[in-house]
Amino acid sequence: MKTAFPYQHGGTPRFDQARLGLPERPVLDFSVNLNCLGVPEIIREEWPELLKTVENYPSVEGDGVTHYYQEKFEVSPPNFLAGNGSTEMIYLVPRALRFKSVVIITPSYHDYERASMLASAKVMKGPLSPENKFSPPGVQELIDVLGNAEALWLGHPNNPTGALFPKEVLLEFAGRFPDKWFIIDEAFIQFLDRWEEKSFLTGELRPNILIIHSLTKFYALAGLRLGGVVGDEGAISRLREAKQPWTVNGIADKVAPLLLECADYEQKTRSDITKERAKIFQNLEGLDGVTPFPSSANFILCQWTKTRNLDDLMRYLLLNGVYVRDCRNFSGLEKNFFRIGIQTPSENDQLLSLLSSFHHE
Repeated sequence: MKTAFPYQHGGTPRFDQARLGLPERPVLDFSVNLNCLGVPEIIREEWPELLKTVENYPSVEGDGVTHYYQEKFEVSPPNFLAGNGSTEMIYLVPRALRFKSVVIITPSYHDYERASMLASAKVMKGPLSPENKFSPPGVQELIDVLGNAEALWLGHPNNPTGALFPKEVLLEFAGRFPDKWFIIDEAFIQFLDRWEEKSFLTGELRPNILIIHSLTKFYALAGLRLGGVVGDEGAISRLREAKQPWTVNGIADKVAPLLLECADYEQKTRSDITKERAKIFQNLEGLDGVTPFPSSANFILCQWTKTRNLDDLMRYLLLNGVYVRDCRNFSGLEKNFFRIGIQTPSENDQLLSLLSSFHHE
C-alpha cells in the first residue's frame, strides 16, 4: 500500500506542525535517535582547537577516523574505509559492487532502498510482521527471500523496529551463500549491553560481509558526519577505488581520535538506555491505545490504536510541546506506527504522562 506521507527523517517537527496547521514552537524531540547525553564533554573542551582545522585540507581518506576504528575495534586500515557518516557508505556499496538485485528486510532504513535503486539494482523485500513482533525471519524463510538476489541489506539492530538478528545465524548464512553479499548496518550497535558479543565489527571478517557503522548516533555528532565501512580487504579495496576523496571534513577527522577517551560516557549511555528502555516499555504496555514492540536499541517502535488516525496523537503531542517520529512512511508501518527515541529520565516521564492522559477533542 502506497503511503500518502513523503519520506522524512526524524527531527522535522516544523514539517508536521505545518502539515497539521499548528503554530511553530520549540518541542521536546523524541523523533531523533541520537544519544540523549549529548556531545561528549571532551569535544566541547577541545572545540576551540578543533575549529582551527578548518583552515587546512583534511587527510584524503579520513586518517583520524581510521585510527579510531583501529584502536577501538582492532580493525586494520586495509579493512576499513572512512566516510561522511554511514549514509555515504550505504550509497557507495551498491554502486561500487554493481548489485543487480538486492533483498531488504523491511521495515527498515529508507536509504537502503534508495541507494540500491540509484545503482540500478532491482529491489525485493522481505517483510517482517507486527504479529510476530517484527522478529527475524526463520531459516527457511530467509533462504526463500534470498532467492536470486545478490545482496541482503539488514539493520543490526534494525531501524525502526529495534529488532536484533542472531549473529550466529547470519554468519551461518554468509558461509552457506558465499556468492551473496550481506550488508549489515550497525549504526546503533554500541547502545547494546555487551555489544561486542553481538557485533560483526569484532572477530574474524568474512569475504562477503560488509559492516556499515556510524559514530554520529552513539556520540550525538549527527552534524559532523562520522562513520565508515568494515570488511574483507578485497571488498574494501573495490569500495576505495570508487569513492570520492576528501569526504571526511577536517573537524570530524580530528574529533574521531578524541572519542577513544570516552569510556565513562559510553558506560553511562548503555546503563541509562537499558534502564530507561525497560521503564518506558513497561509503562507503554500498561497504556490503552499504544502497543510497544520489543527493542534492543535506543528507541522503541509503537502502534497507535486508541483512535483511527495517528494524526490525533501527533497533534495532541505537538500542542503539548512534544514530538515523536511518524513512521507511516516506512514500508509495512502505514497503520499508525510511531517511534520513540529514548531521552533523559525526566523527559521520558513527561512523554509517558502525556500519553497516559491523551484525550481526543
